[in-house]
Amino acid sequence: MFYRRKKKNQFPVDFYGEEGSWRFVIRAMCQNEIIDAMYWCAHISCHRKDFDLLHIASDKFDCRYNYSTADLSDLQFGLSGTPLKVTMMGPIVLMSTIKQYFVDTEMDHESEQSASNQLHHTMA
Repeated sequence: MFYRRKKKNQFPVDFYGEEGSWRFVIRAMCQNEIIDAMYWCAHISCHRKDFDLLHIASDKFDCRYNYSTADLSDLQFGLSGTPLKVTMMGPIVLMSTIKQYFVDTEMDHESEQSASNQLHHTMA
């Protein structure tokens, strides 16, 4: 007798992005969001200052960051003389939220520009 293997649900899929010591997660909840999540993860990593992910985050994650520097005089040590490890929190943002906040507003802005261009051509 053959048993069919139960398919595992692979979602959500998390894509981790970082810029310096700042880390974040873009979460794809379904297969249709995977490519978009990969794109936005790379785009936000390169243009971090243009996006405020903290206010649209659905959750947070903890990550440990090893504080290190090339200059030993700048290196901070803990009580036992070991290099300092910092626990930081990063935002987890759903791909659907990114589409809602950033993609839809860009499309609205483009439609406003096209309407103003049409008005300009009509008046000319």
